[in-house]
Amino acid sequence: MFGILKNNQRTVITKRMLKEGLLRLLKTKSLDKINIVELCNESGINRTTFYRYYELPKDILNEMQAEFMEEMRESMKKLQTEQDLEQILIYLQDHSELVTLFIRYNSDEEWTDMFRTLHQDVCDAQILKDLDAESEELFYTFLAGGTYFLLRQWLIAGMDKSPKEVAAIILRIINKKTIF
Repeated sequence: MFGILKNNQRTVITKRMLKEGLLRLLKTKSLDKINIVELCNESGINRTTFYRYYELPKDILNEMQAEFMEEMRESMKKLQTEQDLEQILIYLQDHSELVTLFIRYNSDEEWTDMFRTLHQDVCDAQILKDLDAESEELFYTFLAGGTYFLLRQWLIAGMDKSPKEVAAIILRIINKKTIF
């Protein structure tokens, strides 16, 4: 039992060291210019240990994004008020450097899928009452893509809008005064 716990702690620490090392390197280099030897040196981890968990430095960033996305999905499941949405936007703004890396190096599809789920949960059913299944799919695709690119522009361009103002824009787009 204690051996398993010790190995799990070691894994968590090793992965954290690699993630932190990668983030430090990404401040000065693009992901495609970071090699495994350099990452291992920066992280204080040997190459054999790196290969135990990952194949490429991008795998680390993908794992970080997956963890971040899971946190976001859990937060979105609890959305009930405009203030809840504002809190999610504050979180995104507080982590904008990390989110920018995810956007730069990973696909837009995961983000739009997450926002599609959000819109399906909060969108007024009256808007959809006359739509067939394909039209409904296009409707949610439009909303999800729009929300994603709105947030992307807000965070990456560093627009001077507060999370509350951005939440109000999103709610206006989906034609809601409040989420519930």
